[in-house]
Amino acid sequence: MIKAIILDDEINCIKVLKYELGRLQEDIEIVGEFSDALVALKEVPNIEYDIIFLDIEMPRMNAFQFLDALPDIASNVIFTTAYDHYALKAFRYYAIDYLLKPISREELQESISRSSFSKRGLEKKMINEIYTKIKAPNSVFSKIAVPVEHGFQMIKIEDILYCKADSNYAKIKLVNGNNVVISKTLKYLEQLLKSHGFYRVHQSSLININYIENYSRVDGGVVTLNGGVTVPVSRANKKGFEAFIAGYWK
Repeated sequence: MIKAIILDDEINCIKVLKYELGRLQEDIEIVGEFSDALVALKEVPNIEYDIIFLDIEMPRMNAFQFLDALPDIASNVIFTTAYDHYALKAFRYYAIDYLLKPISREELQESISRSSFSKRGLEKKMINEIYTKIKAPNSVFSKIAVPVEHGFQMIKIEDILYCKADSNYAKIKLVNGNNVVISKTLKYLEQLLKSHGFYRVHQSSLININYIENYSRVDGGVVTLNGGVTVPVSRANKKGFEAFIAGYWK
């Protein structure tokens, strides 16, 4: 049984979300529903729950202020939002789950499944960083948050040497030699990192071109990164990769 709380200042949105939750395969019990963030702030600490669905824009107190005021954030948080593209980008960089209104049943199902699989709470530091990014659209993302067993790990993008696919997981290879395995696909990391000088040279490899020491065209192509690490370039990606690095280093 998954115990859920809904906080949204629009009563109709609460009704719709409850209806859609009732149509899912999971056994979900709504243990609290609130349309006033200040009332919820008093009641939520006394309720045992697994997931909280949280609207972002609410009168008197927005979602970030609400989470910052909570004594503890031990459960999974799923934001429900009508925010713009940049805000959604911030959520992606910090690996935070969100549902874009109007909420579809398919996306709701996926979100619930992810939350059920990984029992992670949010750190207030991360909540504040996300809010800062949303309020300053011209700021640059220098870090990504990746989900690990007991929470999140913040990784500086400049510290990533390359990423490698590992079935439904991905392995992040750091410049210092450490590895971080995450329950995300390589495609997920590609979407976050491609604007930071990363290129997918192979179906299973995404490299940071700032660390290229040598590139050989032999046998399709082989890239040598810092530390002598070699990564093959697929024949299908060879021309695109060569054009990319030529343009990147102009």
